[in-house]
Amino acid sequence: MFVLMMYGQPLSLALPEDFGLGERFWYWRGASGQRYIHSIYQRHLCPPVPGAVYVLVRVCGGSRRALAVGRFDAEGNMSGALPAGGQPGEEEIHVHLLAREEETARHVMRDLLAAMAVPPPVEAKAYARPVQLELLAA
Repeated sequence: MFVLMMYGQPLSLALPEDFGLGERFWYWRGASGQRYIHSIYQRHLCPPVPGAVYVLVRVCGGSRRALAVGRFDAEGNMSGALPAGGQPGEEEIHVHLLAREEETARHVMRDLLAAMAVPPPVEAKAYARPVQLELLAA
C-alpha cells in the first residue's frame, strides 16, 4: 500500500521573493509532468469560484500535501467529499484559475487526480560506475 502523493513547489522557486508572491501561489505537477499554478487560500477564507479546479492541502511543518482534488460546482461550492477540517490554519485550498474552458478544466483535474494515484518516486542510490580504461599504444 502506498500513500497518495502529489508533488508541488512554491512560486518563489521561480520568482524572487522580492515580489512577495512566494506564499500566495503554488505549483502542482500533474501525472503528465505539466505544472499548474494555484492561488493559495486558507480553507475558511476561500472564495467561491464556479468551475475552478481546487486542491485541498494539508500543511505540516512547512511542507504541503495534497489531500483531494476537485472542482467548484456552478454555485461555487466545492464538489465531492472533502475530508473534515482539522485545526484552523491546518488546511489550505489551492485554486487553479487559468482553466477557463470546460474541457481544459476537466483535463487539469484529471491530470492532478492521476498524479495523486502515482506512488512517490523511489530515491535512486548513487552508485559509482567503474571507469573503463583503455591502454593506448605509444
